[in-house]
Amino acid sequence: MRFPNYGNYSLDVSGNVLEVFATGAWNLRTTENFVEEMHDLTTKFRDQTWAALMDGRRWVLATPECQTCLADAIKVNITRGLRRSAYVLDSGMVKRAQLERTHPAKQREFEVAGYEREYFETYFGALNWLHKEGYSPIVPR
Repeated sequence: MRFPNYGNYSLDVSGNVLEVFATGAWNLRTTENFVEEMHDLTTKFRDQTWAALMDGRRWVLATPECQTCLADAIKVNITRGLRRSAYVLDSGMVKRAQLERTHPAKQREFEVAGYEREYFETYFGALNWLHKEGYSPIVPR
């Protein structure tokens, strides 16, 4: 028996930023599909450094298995040039606590030199931080 997806997401690459919009409650199937699509998209960065901007204000949380899958995916992304992650969340601490469990720095055997993540309550706050760090969804002309 195959389990259906729960929750939704959209992904887009703009400039040197991967934009992620997550909604609903995620199960492992949704997370695995997300990771596969994300890794396909990030090949567009072609060995350049890049950032991720995740809007999780409409995300409802995920299972512990999802956290493990996401933590592994973040490690892969770091080896492929991910240097900054900006998470936009509402003011509650539960989502942030769950996302902190996906941080590769929690696993001492993984080298995270050069990778930073920050949390924001507004999308523009996240964009401003990424811009100051050298990452922007706006492609310079």
